[in-house]
Amino acid sequence: MSHSLMKRSLGTVAAVATGLLLLASPAQAAPQTEAAGGEQVKPKVSAAEIEANNAAVWASLPPNVTMTVTGKRPKLQGPIDHYTQNGPTVTTGVTPFAVDAIPFSYTFSGVWSMDGRDFRSTRTSFCKDIEATWDYPEESWHEFKVALSAGGTITVPTDGVMRTWCWSNVPTNTTMHFRYFSTNNSGGDIAKASGSGSVHY
Repeated sequence: MSHSLMKRSLGTVAAVATGLLLLASPAQAAPQTEAAGGEQVKPKVSAAEIEANNAAVWASLPPNVTMTVTGKRPKLQGPIDHYTQNGPTVTTGVTPFAVDAIPFSYTFSGVWSMDGRDFRSTRTSFCKDIEATWDYPEESWHEFKVALSAGGTITVPTDGVMRTWCWSNVPTNTTMHFRYFSTNNSGGDIAKASGSGSVHY
């Protein structure tokens, strides 16, 4: 083989090897945005995604539930429950989980399946404000839901936007509660959410 042909062959082999190395190198993860204190900042949700979430919620509402996008935190009313998945419920003003009347407010953190406080309604309709975000960002096969024990389960978008759901045709003077849970949890893949809101007439 001539000297020039050998140089071209070696050059081709080197180029192919370099290309294979580039293909084999792992993709660099995008840098995470951090706040001044070093904490990870959750990405802001786009207006288009919020609109898509609203449309999906309206399409999936039970017949006895309506939803309005309020976008702002409601005035805190009544006792305030602080729910955590595996910790005690801390309540300002009353005994935790005592059967209570409406209104009351709540926060929750790290939740994937738990019941809120027992309460009774003196009316056949009442509303629940709620906003939620994932503590532990997960893929799209997870959803966060809230179910009223007297009927009507809603899907709460985890975009941090406050919305108000109103239940109608609920029994009066009956003990009921809300259940908070994420779906499609299996093995170690558990989606945990945090949020806040209130229950009121």
